[in-house]
Amino acid sequence: MSIKDSPAPVADARSCDGGPFAGFYVGAAVGYFDQETDYALGGPGVTVSSDSNGFSGGLYSGYNIQCGRLVVGYESDWNLADSDSSWLDPDTSCGGSPCNSLSSDVKYYGTSRLRLGLVHRDNILIYATGGLAYAKVEHSFSTPDIAFSASDEDWNWGWTAGGGVELLRDGRWGLRAEALYIDLSEDNRSYVGDPGVCGGLCVANVGYDNEFVVARIGLTYKLGAREEAAAPLK
Repeated sequence: MSIKDSPAPVADARSCDGGPFAGFYVGAAVGYFDQETDYALGGPGVTVSSDSNGFSGGLYSGYNIQCGRLVVGYESDWNLADSDSSWLDPDTSCGGSPCNSLSSDVKYYGTSRLRLGLVHRDNILIYATGGLAYAKVEHSFSTPDIAFSASDEDWNWGWTAGGGVELLRDGRWGLRAEALYIDLSEDNRSYVGDPGVCGGLCVANVGYDNEFVVARIGLTYKLGAREEAAAPLK
């Protein structure tokens, strides 16, 4: 057989020279936010819990490397949250309403994650993801019967893990469905009240432990050229 009649060389499926999911992308997502908070009330084994849910919405960006059907990437996101987990002490009463109360309000949160996935039928990506999580959280404590209340707002750090599926259309646009579990580290706070107001030395030690699940859908736009593969390096 002559050289000119030989079949064209086949690209190595293991090479990392591009693919439909390779490159930079940006996107926006909205979803459901389910928060659970454990409160440690200063004594060993003294804990209470509360649940709350709401909505979240935000922006994300990332970069993928595609090697055949394997996709490895990095992604970060920043989101607003509408969730306020609060607990009212059922054993106290001030004018018919509970006196003691605790709350933990997630204002906004973000993640910085790695992604690992497999491509199915050239335009469907099924992936797992995990990494760092952080959130701006407002804590509050109140005991109205002795005029003792306090609040503060600070960053909480933790980790996240989850997964999703993404469908790529027309080379640039993608639609995804994703779920993330986020666990923030326990945040211990000490509150000291004004003795002249609360009638003596008022001290409260509270530990706040937040975790939440986010289920969301997103719209992705892929940046750069629409080439299937990059030119080989010389």
